[in-house]
Amino acid sequence: MGIPDWALGVGFIIFAGALAQIVVVKLRASVRIPPPDPEAAELRQSYDALQQRVGELEERLDFAERLLARPPEPER
Repeated sequence: MGIPDWALGVGFIIFAGALAQIVVVKLRASVRIPPPDPEAAELRQSYDALQQRVGELEERLDFAERLLARPPEPER
């Protein structure tokens, strides 16, 4: 009487899972994040400023559209 087939399958699955975890850890360790680039920080600040300006322009456009959509007030 030997080891049941299902036990070999379970053992293989456990072994493959452990091996996959080792590979993932090694790959994550090998990926290096480059140091932050000062130019990238400056570009991000410019992007944030432009994003804020576009948001303000959208608000102004919405306001203008609401004013134009109003029916004209009767003259007195």
